[in-house]
Amino acid sequence: MPQDLPAAAFRHTNTEVGGLNFHAVDEGEGPVVLLLAGWPQTWYAWRHVIPQLRERARVIALEIRGQGETSLGLDGDFSTPAVAAEVSAYLKARDINEVVLVGHDVGAWVAHAFSILHADQLRSTLLLDAALIGLVPQEAYMPRPGSRTWQFHFHAMADIPEMLTTGREEEYLGWFFRTKAAVAGSMTPAAIEIYTSAYRKPGAMTAGFNYYRAVEINRAFAEAHRQHQFAKPMHVYGGEHATGLNFVNSLKACDPAVEGGVIPGCGHYVPEEAPEAVVELINTLLRA
Repeated sequence: MPQDLPAAAFRHTNTEVGGLNFHAVDEGEGPVVLLLAGWPQTWYAWRHVIPQLRERARVIALEIRGQGETSLGLDGDFSTPAVAAEVSAYLKARDINEVVLVGHDVGAWVAHAFSILHADQLRSTLLLDAALIGLVPQEAYMPRPGSRTWQFHFHAMADIPEMLTTGREEEYLGWFFRTKAAVAGSMTPAAIEIYTSAYRKPGAMTAGFNYYRAVEINRAFAEAHRQHQFAKPMHVYGGEHATGLNFVNSLKACDPAVEGGVIPGCGHYVPEEAPEAVVELINTLLRA
């Protein structure tokens, strides 16, 4: 496992778009690879991936609405089509015409919507370990003992998640990092502290929960595009000990041209548990 680099070792940028400040790490030159992290993480989820790509590409790890140092935007729309539109506007503001788009978890939700709505800005898309409500069987989200998706229901509730997690962000978020990672040592104490520090900020947990509170809009969007044929190459991979083949199969049911599979030995936090595998997948897209 590569050693963690401090946040200060990377080049940080801030861009004002639509009244929000978007924070990103922007490294290297060449074809653009845009990285979108999930919840409850920040751009730092890509800390092992960026150094391995920046010699051959321009790598931008963008923090979407409510994530990390980007504006919380709590009064805005956290649905995946709306956030995908913000990502599109961000790229236009920075005069970036085409990207290889990579999304993990909530970042993959947004990347999926972006690939449908803004394909003209894409070279290709890589989705990593997520579950897209509206494309997977509803039974997968039913609360039951040992369920891995119980948080979809809890986070969507009004007020109660904040009531029960305020002041206990480290304990609450730590549970996800301990239970959903399969590679020992991949979720380091330093990284977890960076994440929990980001989500201790007033309103940050609400922003994260708001992605789940947009569930019905996201479901309707996914169902409306159940037969969508992707205009640009779509690659989908699940962690062996997380979504496995279920993730790619849910997209193949929409478009048989979707490619992908399973990343062996990996849990949910693919960019941190298997950064070399992620880099190789991205390099393959860059070579295509």
